Amino acid sequence: MLDSFLQGLAAKLVEEILKRLAEWLTPKALRSVPHRASPNCPRGGYGVRRWMRGGMWLFLPSVLAFAWGFGFTLLGVPVVVLTVVAVVVPNGVGGLLSALLAVLGLLVPVTLMIVGAFGLAHYHSYPPKWCARCHGRWPRRGRDEYLRASAPVVTCGCGQRLRVPRTAAGARLRCPRCRSEHAASAPAG
Repeated sequence: MLDSFLQGLAAKLVEEILKRLAEWLTPKALRSVPHRASPNCPRGGYGVRRWMRGGMWLFLPSVLAFAWGFGFTLLGVPVVVLTVVAVVVPNGVGGLLSALLAVLGLLVPVTLMIVGAFGLAHYHSYPPKWCARCHGRWPRRGRDEYLRASAPVVTCGCGQRLRVPRTAAGARLRCPRCRSEHAASAPAG
């Protein structure tokens, strides 16, 4: 009786700890995934739509393809390993052909995962348009302009990185940390 009570108590305690950890960690994890290129959402938004024409028609199938491919690859690797071991151990070298066929079974989910990753990369190569979290909006820019570096970066002696605006060619920049001045060079391109 005491053992079952202690087991139930331990299970409830672990469940409560995991629930609290998930509640604490989930927002931090979602905010820690930055968008690779600017302009980012000022509040670190993670649901950014982009200016790609028909973007959702590429984004959603790409997410699904990547998720299904990743999931089936993750589930398929142990199955393939167990199948190879179960075929090769009793049959020896004679079972290598059927073991190879089991390994080729992973080809479809891996291909699906790669296709989904390429679709997501293409979608994310377009500039941000709207943040689903804070509802911030950005002006439309060309994809080529977006992919180029928007502004050169000058590194101060104190380690602070300063962005040089396009309009500041030939002006002097002051470091906010150490207050030293730097010459702003003209942006290339």
